[in-house]
Amino acid sequence: MQIQSASQAVNPMNTSEVNRPKGPPPPPREGGVPPGLESAVSTLSSEEQSAVTDMLASLSKDQQTTLKSQLDSLRDKGSSMSQEELGGTFKDILTSLSAEQSDSSSLNQVDVFA
Repeated sequence: MQIQSASQAVNPMNTSEVNRPKGPPPPPREGGVPPGLESAVSTLSSEEQSAVTDMLASLSKDQQTTLKSQLDSLRDKGSSMSQEELGGTFKDILTSLSAEQSDSSSLNQVDVFA
């Protein structure tokens, strides 16, 4: 009995630490809302939420990088914004990025009937 109690005292691992994941949080799934913006996006209408998800899924890697930098610059102002304002601003950023994508992709189209 004395050996068992000594081995428990030597083991410093706390059981609450076992369940904690190691490392940074995983990136959002493809087309998923970035962490921290879920509550802001939930203030949008269901149609707008669906549009946001669709726009996120269609972003290129360059557009994802641009979105991240714009969200990083918004972080300072975001603390003074309401969730509704933050959700609307996020949707506006996505809309402008998606518009840029459709503008650039239309330039690369070839009219096969000409």
